[in-house]
Amino acid sequence: MNKAILSLIVALTGIQGSWAQTIKDMGLFTASIARQTANGEGSGFYDKGTSGLIDVWWFTYDYPSVSADGQPVMLSAMACMPNDRTGASVINNVVVGCHATITDNAQCPTEFNRTGSITSDVFMMMYHAGVGFGAKPDEADPCYYNLVILPDYEGYGITADRTHPYLCEGATAQQVVDAVRYGIELYQDDEQVKRVRRPFRDNWHTIIEGYSQGGAVAMATQRHIEQNGLAEELHLAGSICGDGPYDPLATMLYYVEQDAQGHELSMPVVVPLMLQGLLAVTPAGGGASNTPPYTIDDFLNPRFLATGILDWLAEKAMTTDDITKALRNLYAEGKDGDREYYRSVLTSSGRAYLKDIMNASVYEYFKSLLQCHPDYTTHPIAKPEGGSAGEWLHMALEENVLTNGWTPDHPVCLFHSTADDVVPYLNSQRARASFGDEAKWFESALNGSHVGTGVEFFTGSVRDDCFRLLTESHVGIEGLVGQTERSLHCYDAAGCPAGTARRHGVCIHHGWKHLFAN
Repeated sequence: MNKAILSLIVALTGIQGSWAQTIKDMGLFTASIARQTANGEGSGFYDKGTSGLIDVWWFTYDYPSVSADGQPVMLSAMACMPNDRTGASVINNVVVGCHATITDNAQCPTEFNRTGSITSDVFMMMYHAGVGFGAKPDEADPCYYNLVILPDYEGYGITADRTHPYLCEGATAQQVVDAVRYGIELYQDDEQVKRVRRPFRDNWHTIIEGYSQGGAVAMATQRHIEQNGLAEELHLAGSICGDGPYDPLATMLYYVEQDAQGHELSMPVVVPLMLQGLLAVTPAGGGASNTPPYTIDDFLNPRFLATGILDWLAEKAMTTDDITKALRNLYAEGKDGDREYYRSVLTSSGRAYLKDIMNASVYEYFKSLLQCHPDYTTHPIAKPEGGSAGEWLHMALEENVLTNGWTPDHPVCLFHSTADDVVPYLNSQRARASFGDEAKWFESALNGSHVGTGVEFFTGSVRDDCFRLLTESHVGIEGLVGQTERSLHCYDAAGCPAGTARRHGVCIHHGWKHLFAN
């Protein structure tokens, strides 16, 4: 991608929360196509759209899956592909795009025709289907001319009336894989794409990517594929994960630690969003060990609930930025003439301290847990034995730690800002420590905010380098290590020339830079 062009677009239009420019503003074409039902299960492609900006066609489709509570459900997804202007003769790869945290249904992939923004992560992943920005890429470049599948998570798209199982990674990963398998089959058979359908190249791969919540979903999807014997079917290459909450239990302890040090929770909406999701999931969906004996009232301060935040989440008509602004207004205006009413749970910026928004007994449980495990970033935490609300939440978070009981068979490319205060850097540290040297490739020289790092993730060149690394089946990570051929230039972690490729350092192979570090 041409970073200069994308950075200019971002500067002119703002980042995702503002949705400053819609599809109509950019002159992109959309057309309504009647929904088709395929054998009573799912649908054919419908709701077509196309972009001359990146030469992509996209469609919506519905597919059968399993809900977070273990029941049959129909979910929705978007499929993007190169249009007939690209001149591409084959589909290079399948790219699975996992979107970031949203609270407004208008931000989900299948709403892109109506309310999508070119500054959203959805669009930044759609461009892999076409020619990107700038000069037309070579047809063999694995970053382009791909089939891109972008699922709506449960609770969005055609299931917007449901609770989104936020951070319940087992359930979401299964649904994403169902969307991918159904979407690949539909691409090969559906009449709507007959004119632009191309064969898959012989050595095609599946690459999974996402940022923030999308980064965790991408990792969970790779885990699901590997643990269910689907890697060969899907030609799995690996995943590209940016600033994701891979360890929600350690993340909660980080929030408690930051709270004790006087730091606000920058996105208080994630706490009720997380609790709603965990409380909605049964064991069949990968959630807490038992059907929850609690309600969300057992976890949150009644005055924080009085803000109406649960109604906002249920309506799915406000972005996270909108919710922060609404909380800021409540702080200023109060309730029923009492301007001080919300000032015990909110700050003037629309943020909050964790101790003020959580139930006191639950907060004290995690505070005690932190005191017993000050080394939580590097050492395991004992599972609880009792059945209090705090212990139930502890177990629910523990069961959604992605690194427990799994070492990847394929590379996981990790990005993470060391200064991220929304999804702390420890998530990447924990993943790296768990996965070991054999199954990871990552670059962590980022130190911006969560949103700023997201811009860097999607507009920088390293993500494209990851695509090329993951799809170099004749080289790959193992192939690079130990090579001494002239086309391979190696440098150690200090930047000094090295004779051979190493686990930690930089390698330049056929013009592409490959970073290895810890």
